[in-house]
Amino acid sequence: MASARASFWRRGDEEVSRARLYLLRATCILFFLAGPFIALPDVIHPDPNVRGVMSSLVASFWVMAILGLRDPLKIMPIFLFEFIWKLIWLLAFGLPRWLSGSNAPHLRDDLTSIGTFPFLLALIIPWGYVWRHYIRAAFVGAD
Repeated sequence: MASARASFWRRGDEEVSRARLYLLRATCILFFLAGPFIALPDVIHPDPNVRGVMSSLVASFWVMAILGLRDPLKIMPIFLFEFIWKLIWLLAFGLPRWLSGSNAPHLRDDLTSIGTFPFLLALIIPWGYVWRHYIRAAFVGAD
C-alpha cells in the first residue's frame, strides 16, 4: 500500500501537517513571550489579598509553553485543558452574565481574556490528532 505524501498543508502519514505544527509552536511562542508580562509579576510579587490561583495557573502554562516549543504535540493535553476550561467558563458564566446585561466589574476583561481564547484554540488544535490519540484510543485501545 502506497503511503500518502505529506505537504505543508496535508499531513500524509504524519501525525499532523507542518502548518498545524507551526501554528502550535507559534501559540507556544506567544505564551512564552507573554508569560513574563502576564503571569510572572503576580507570582514574583504576590498581592497578599489575592489567593493566587489564576496567577499560578497562568504561570504553569508559561512553563509548559517553553516545553512545547520543541514538540507541541506532547503538550496537547495542556492545550485541551486550556480549551475546555475556558469554553466551560464562557458557556456557564461569561455568556449568561453578558446576555443578562450584568455590569459585573470584571466581566468585560474576563470576556476578553478568557472568552475569546476558546475560538482561537478551536482553530489551532489538530482535532484529527485529538480524535485518534485521545478519544478513539480511549475506547478502542492504544495504537
